[in-house]
Amino acid sequence: MAVFSSSSWSDLLPELIEGVFHSLNDARDILSCATVCSSWRYSSSAVYSRKFVPFLFVSHPSSVVEEAQCSDGFRIISPENMVFSGNDQRWICGSTGGYLLTVNVSFPFEVNLQNPLTNTAIPLPQLASFEDVQRLLQFQDIIQHSGTLTLIKNFVKKAVSSTSLLDPDWIVLIIYDTDGGKLAFCRRGDKQWTGLESEHVDDIVFCSGVFFAMDRVGRIYQCELSPNNPKAIPLCSASPFRYDPCKKYFAESDNGNLWVVLQKLDVSDDYDFTTYFEIYEFNPETEEWTMVRSLRGRALFLSPQGRCVAVSADETGSGGFIKDNSVYFIDESLSVFEWESKQIMKLYQSRFCNSMFWVTPVDVLQ
Repeated sequence: MAVFSSSSWSDLLPELIEGVFHSLNDARDILSCATVCSSWRYSSSAVYSRKFVPFLFVSHPSSVVEEAQCSDGFRIISPENMVFSGNDQRWICGSTGGYLLTVNVSFPFEVNLQNPLTNTAIPLPQLASFEDVQRLLQFQDIIQHSGTLTLIKNFVKKAVSSTSLLDPDWIVLIIYDTDGGKLAFCRRGDKQWTGLESEHVDDIVFCSGVFFAMDRVGRIYQCELSPNNPKAIPLCSASPFRYDPCKKYFAESDNGNLWVVLQKLDVSDDYDFTTYFEIYEFNPETEEWTMVRSLRGRALFLSPQGRCVAVSADETGSGGFIKDNSVYFIDESLSVFEWESKQIMKLYQSRFCNSMFWVTPVDVLQ
């Protein structure tokens, strides 16, 4: 008599699941797959982040809808549709894993990661636990300095989370300080931030299971965040962009590889403006960097406060409105750099552009 064995959909190899999901051309199908089981959630999240255009967080969406043609294509996230606990007023300082980093405007400056679609909030240690913030408050009491709240609002420069925020072992790494450049991290349930010896850090990323940090001159560090002996270890290989006087970003390729993006600037007395971009890809086996010559079939999305990621630029993934072989970046304006022609086109310019960033809905799917 034949014996039939039953197996679960969740037992399929992740590589096979991702291959099937990548053939889906409607974001709603990916969302439906994310509801099946935990393994499908992770695979659908990975495929969505590489194939579909990120959400655009806009602090004042009405002006974008009225004035920017790009609003017809980008999915907009705004504070108008968010509900904070106790109707607290909060600053929105960036995003990680599809969650927004929010800080309460009142002492002790509670910090949360909030899902902008479900309003689910994950508490992090409050900013008042930092000695730097305590010194700022003492300074305010002494001289009644009105700019202290602005300094605290900009205290956290960027946040990055490991894996999924639904994972009980998640870690959140931040760049902080009134002048930027220091690192601290926390785990689920921590009441205080744990400092990591560092200085002048400009960017951080979690890629291929590893936290990386980059300082102002372009040195790259691998961050080991063990509870007892956290440390930032310099990569052995010297980067070809070290000491290059330009803005530098970490980014993730559509294959999940680590990129460093150089935003070349023309510096004048009045202002700086972008001229072009260069991209380098890191090989973890050889620890060598190679230049990416083209973004053919892809579009790269850059913003200082959000996740920087490359996605498919064909019509199935982007809806047809994303330019192939291009870089979308936010720097005083929302602009697109066309790689082949080296031309830059401004899509939208406003005093609110500094409050805009990309949100990749990885955990939002879950």
